[in-house]
Amino acid sequence: MIGRRFIGLLVAAGIAFGGGVAIGQTAHDDGKAFGALLRPRAATNAKTTPTPSTIPGYVATTPPETSYYTSPSSLAPAAAAAAPGTTGYQVVTSSVASRAHFAPVDLDATVARGRTVAADPMTYVAGYGVAGAPGSCHPLPPSTPSGATYEVTCNTGYTIDPSVPHSCVIPVTPQFASTYRYECTDGDYRGNHTASCDPFYAAACSVTASRHGRCLEGAWPDCVEPGDPIYTMTCSAIVPGQTLLGSSTVYTGSVTDTSACATWAGDTTCTAAPDVCTDSDPVTRIVSGVSVTQPCWAWSRTYTCGGGLSTAPSNDCSSLPTGCVFEREDCLSPAGLPCTTTDRVYKCPVPPGPADKTQFICDGDVYCLNGSCDTIVRTPNTDFANAAVALNAASQAGKEFNPADLTLFKGSRQTCQKAIFGLINCCVPRGLPLLGGCNAADAALKIQQDKGLCSLVGSYCSSHTLFGICLQKKEAHCCYLSKISRILQEQGRVQIGKPYGDPSKETCPGFTMDEFQRLDLSRMDFSEIYADFTDAAVLPDELATTTSMQTKITDYFATHH
Repeated sequence: MIGRRFIGLLVAAGIAFGGGVAIGQTAHDDGKAFGALLRPRAATNAKTTPTPSTIPGYVATTPPETSYYTSPSSLAPAAAAAAPGTTGYQVVTSSVASRAHFAPVDLDATVARGRTVAADPMTYVAGYGVAGAPGSCHPLPPSTPSGATYEVTCNTGYTIDPSVPHSCVIPVTPQFASTYRYECTDGDYRGNHTASCDPFYAAACSVTASRHGRCLEGAWPDCVEPGDPIYTMTCSAIVPGQTLLGSSTVYTGSVTDTSACATWAGDTTCTAAPDVCTDSDPVTRIVSGVSVTQPCWAWSRTYTCGGGLSTAPSNDCSSLPTGCVFEREDCLSPAGLPCTTTDRVYKCPVPPGPADKTQFICDGDVYCLNGSCDTIVRTPNTDFANAAVALNAASQAGKEFNPADLTLFKGSRQTCQKAIFGLINCCVPRGLPLLGGCNAADAALKIQQDKGLCSLVGSYCSSHTLFGICLQKKEAHCCYLSKISRILQEQGRVQIGKPYGDPSKETCPGFTMDEFQRLDLSRMDFSEIYADFTDAAVLPDELATTTSMQTKITDYFATHH
């Protein structure tokens, strides 16, 4: 930059004193005009479906490389064998052999100039034009809202009249079993100084271990004639008259006690809402000296009795995020019954992220060739985001290829729960916190939703009354490893006619190789993730970079001198 600035000053001085700087030559101007003419043509060709006439070696039909789909392990050896004959490989290897070497004094001077630029970068990066005037740095416009959306749901319909509520507590009680340990011998029990095994067999005890009994000739471990072995017997109850060696207690499971709910459970006019966990902390407890883990230790069940359908429809769609637009409506009532509960799906704008950092594009640098000088004018590349997304999509395809079934971008099925018109809602929109009563699976899904990794498949009723009124629903989501994977699935399924299936059964499979080849990425809208790439496209800190370079250069010469 300093050298370019100095050239700019010399050019300015030459113009001021009538010096001869060759500019405006016909060939030079023709070359610029020709380059400007080819630029849009090249951009158009890059976005046009390739053909054998535009790309040498392009095969419009099934290319021979498809054989690697079923034999990916053969790709690396084939690439290694073909590499030495390619121009790119030869250029790289030859450049390594002919790499330039610089004296340490020259490198130190370069680092020093870099520190000077780092101290006041805006003075230097702008450069100077051929007329001697300094160039300028222009702030890039901030990123605009992407227009990306996500889906949220709410419910309308009828609910049970809650005029007569009754609640009961359902404790969860761990169950344990005790075992008792003895030793005995079949046969010569007196010689082994143990008991006979007959009483233990009669008590339905089981053999859980054995060891050597006495040796009849010789001695252990070189016994010539071993006697009868000694058995360890484990019994579920004490065997009277026998010598007890030890006992232990083991956890066998838990039971729920619903006796407190018996009155309302037997009333045909009462309907139970989904149980709510009221005691889950901690999930692991020491009971009877044994460590027991279970997600909930007590439940609360609420019954509504003596009521019927409410006279006015109920809904919870009044608290949707701003800007949501209605998309569709699905019935949650069981098949064959009147639709008394519906699930309404809305498309909502993705919440804005943090404000962008201001970035600059600078012009004014001078380029000279054979005495002809011109000022380089830089403009932002509007195709950067598309190129970055395309490269990242290709990278993700390699990371998310499943060699077991030859598929790409497989998702994982996850669900959240919501009490219809109740207080427990673990399916809240992006940007809003979960409330109490949600489990670990709900929380894990919420984290991935807020990162933009999940697609809504749909809702289904998980608990309903005999009249078909849905009391609790579950939302099914397909969650992916990246935003690109999610967008490819959402928009790619539309292109190839492969919609998500039944929300209660959808397993979120990936694309087959044939399906992935049929996708047209140019028709997909990746604007939601453009900001992720542009935010990453910032220059590193100049001073930190200079210091790192100086350290590496010093280490190199310390090693190679």
